Amino acid sequence: MSPTGAPWRLTAAELAAAYAAGETDPVAALESCLGRLDAVNGALVAVVTPDAAGARAAAAQSRARWRRGAPLSDLDGVPVTIKDNLFVRGLRATWGSRLYADFVAPEDDLPVARLRAAGAIILGKTNTPELSLAGFTSNALFGSTANPWDPRLSPGGSSGGAVAAVAAGIAPIALATDAGGSTRRPASHAGCVGLKASIGRIPRGAGFPALTGDLQTIGVIARSAEDLRSVMDCIARPGRTAHAAGRSRLIGAFSDLPGWPLDGQVRRSYAQAIGHLERLGHSVRTIPAPYDPDAVNALFSTLAAAGVARTVRRFSDWQQRVTAPIAALAQTGAALGAADYVDALDAVAALRRRLEALFEGLDMLLTPTAAALPWPREEPFPATIDGQSASARASAVFTTFVNLAGFAAISVPARPSADGLPIGIQLVAPAGGEEDLIALAQALQQQSPWEQLAPL
Repeated sequence: MSPTGAPWRLTAAELAAAYAAGETDPVAALESCLGRLDAVNGALVAVVTPDAAGARAAAAQSRARWRRGAPLSDLDGVPVTIKDNLFVRGLRATWGSRLYADFVAPEDDLPVARLRAAGAIILGKTNTPELSLAGFTSNALFGSTANPWDPRLSPGGSSGGAVAAVAAGIAPIALATDAGGSTRRPASHAGCVGLKASIGRIPRGAGFPALTGDLQTIGVIARSAEDLRSVMDCIARPGRTAHAAGRSRLIGAFSDLPGWPLDGQVRRSYAQAIGHLERLGHSVRTIPAPYDPDAVNALFSTLAAAGVARTVRRFSDWQQRVTAPIAALAQTGAALGAADYVDALDAVAALRRRLEALFEGLDMLLTPTAAALPWPREEPFPATIDGQSASARASAVFTTFVNLAGFAAISVPARPSADGLPIGIQLVAPAGGEEDLIALAQALQQQSPWEQLAPL
């Protein structure tokens, strides 16, 4: 078998190679992953609704296909997890909220259906905060999710369960969502590679109502860039023609946002990543931040408040079933006028036009993914960053503008902290540029390999 050992340790690409070589099969791989789930999930609270029976049935079918030499795709027989705000037919979809504690999805969301059609094995659903609207992962149904690199710390959110499952070896791939950084920031805190698709690149089907207009897109989390490519091949619409892998790119980089703190170790990791990119032959140019974080946060908050108000009003007793932060957001949203909401949409459109102009002279952008290192597990956000008091959005200042713009973005593991905690850098490309991002992430991984599994 592969030198990396037990099947739960393998990436999706390594599993496919092992299946093809007859070194293992999807049934054995799934049992290995289920064993890993049993061993670590109690401490992590990563997977909240496992589906061992459904997964075993799918694995048996996949094993038969591999034995016939007729796998459906590179993902046939690969265990995956699905974030609990996405529909998986026949499984609970709680959205991290008591509003949906007993809701069972009647059908698959489209990307989930496409993973099934590719032969992927759905192992279960991963934890998310209430309505997936927080930068940490905790809710009244399941509790808090731990960071596999240090269970005393948080992996962030809202895809904290997804990244914890990947980093801990429960499954090599997680399907998630990203409305303001919910895939990228947790990926950076858990040592994973996390892709946020551009608007419309991965089509959606059945699911919960949108809370933030079109800002939320599908995210994919893995331990290797190669695995992201396999997932995109299965679930995404065609994108832009990818540039030649070796072509030099002009990258605009920024890490300083006036008035917003940045952890010193994150700054050092970001600076080292610039060196890696330059050694790969790319040109990195420092540019001023192209947005105002306060304006970005205000737009996001307006859209989210309106979305929450629309969602909770379907429940007559919603005030008794949601937490205080969600109740406050719903009340804010209910007080908005129609003109206020349309003004916000106009402001988003204007911001998109302005940000799109960045790529008239640049191929990509580079930033830190998160401004802070992982913080205590039960805290909603880091209280301080670089010795300065930090607000609730302080760690998220580099990601939300991407969602407002509709761009594609990826978080790639970079130099860890002195204590070995993961740190990520973010690369941003125009809409449809996911393959370019994956190719560059793969080049960075080959040049400076990262630890793919947490030492749990």
